[in-house]
Amino acid sequence: MSRREGLGDILVQEQLLAREQLNQARRAADRLGTRLVTILLDQGLVSETALVEALSRSLRMDVFDPATAVDLDAIRQVPFEEADRYRLLPVAIRQHGTQRVLRVAMADPLDTPAIEDIEFSTGTMVEPLIARASDLSDAIRHYYRGVVTRIIPRGRGSIDDRPERAVFGAGLTESSLRTEPVDPIQKRASPTQRVDALVALLVRKGLISQEEYEDQLQAMVRPAQQEDDR
Repeated sequence: MSRREGLGDILVQEQLLAREQLNQARRAADRLGTRLVTILLDQGLVSETALVEALSRSLRMDVFDPATAVDLDAIRQVPFEEADRYRLLPVAIRQHGTQRVLRVAMADPLDTPAIEDIEFSTGTMVEPLIARASDLSDAIRHYYRGVVTRIIPRGRGSIDDRPERAVFGAGLTESSLRTEPVDPIQKRASPTQRVDALVALLVRKGLISQEEYEDQLQAMVRPAQQEDDR
């Protein structure tokens, strides 16, 4: 199965969904600004069990076990709002050579926009896992409750940069807050590291080639060197 094929394509091929049902679900997701997997499950077009089994057969990808211990350092990489919007849970983070890899449990592990958004905001490479949406909903709220984050009231122009504890409940509501990691990687990385990470991501995604990047860099460096020689 090609990773370029989406969740809906797999469900149609597995005969769990008719093509017209998929098209209607996609239109509904676009209209409501939500994920396709949310529409499919909420409208009962496919069951969680059938969806997970179809993805597991097609992708041969690990399935998230809600009993597995989750690394809170991984949780801190992704704000609650993004985890909730994309139906995903960061479960582990590791260093692979010079690349940081974030393992993420997802209801739709083929949701490319969500994966690219998380990769860009965290400076990591996302390694997706398949997860039941109901397991994710419970786990997201469980692990983000009490995690140290920066709390930013909506509608304010400035914030207190001191990290506070985001405890949902006790007078606070999820709808009135948005959260960000206490120590986002962008603040710790140097400008050079941020540029290198962006270039590496663009090359890996096939948007540019390493040769194109080096040619452009050469074109920018050469005039500066010539000016210095004068």
